[in-house]
Amino acid sequence: MRKFIENLPELKKEISDLGIDVEINEILKIDLPFIDSQSNFTIINIPSYNNEYGGNLIFVKNEKILILSSFNLNKIEKKLEKVMAKKHGESTVSIFLLLKSILKNYSQEFSKIRDTMNSLDLDPSLDSIEETGRQLRKLTDRTEALLQIIIELKEEEIDCFNTSLINFEYELLSTEARYWLERCRSHNYRIASLRTKSEMRSNRELNDTMKKLTVITTFLAIVSIVVNVPGTVGAIFGIPALSDAYFKSHTFLLIATLILTTVLSILLGYVYWKSLHLKQN
Repeated sequence: MRKFIENLPELKKEISDLGIDVEINEILKIDLPFIDSQSNFTIINIPSYNNEYGGNLIFVKNEKILILSSFNLNKIEKKLEKVMAKKHGESTVSIFLLLKSILKNYSQEFSKIRDTMNSLDLDPSLDSIEETGRQLRKLTDRTEALLQIIIELKEEEIDCFNTSLINFEYELLSTEARYWLERCRSHNYRIASLRTKSEMRSNRELNDTMKKLTVITTFLAIVSIVVNVPGTVGAIFGIPALSDAYFKSHTFLLIATLILTTVLSILLGYVYWKSLHLKQN
């Protein structure tokens, strides 16, 4: 008999009434799919995304099936209705529907992460890449643990779950789980590629900044030369002893010399600037 539980206290009470002592709070805190099958009961808890309970838990003891889940496991396909009437049919179908719902939930989360990665292809922000990478690694771990439970339920002799009742559907579920696990793993390599792209963009921006600084430094050096050379010449010619002895009667020559040194320093500075082949972006 299946019973859908509305909240955690109710679940604890139901399990306690069955004479079973388990740490439900600790099980729900486990961030990966979890299964524990004992001689007198089986408990499965699988975390999902956008889940108010934190996990999706099925507890089975004999014919008693307790379900705490954010998914609607009460909707059963016609082809599974006949299975429900068979021995361990209710528990088998309930667990199967939970696994199927979880896998769909994980695939939807993968699609969201993939869309984010597509956006990061255009704008590879390192912080966003690292956050997306953490989300993808978490999803990969969960999908891998989910596949492990699917395999364990098939290979281990668990009384409450009989794969022969849903053999075809279960094989499809197993194949689909392997597919999504491979998709997650392959996109982990894509994260590395995005990280490399982000580093290349950072290096390119740094190079552009260094080039701009070089342009500014070179410009200031040329300006310094243009200003200092005529000033130095003028200072030398402005020494009173030299000025009175040689240039007092040749004022025009002094002015022409200052103008010539100024123009010459500008021309040399311009030639030096062009020889550097600097281009400011």
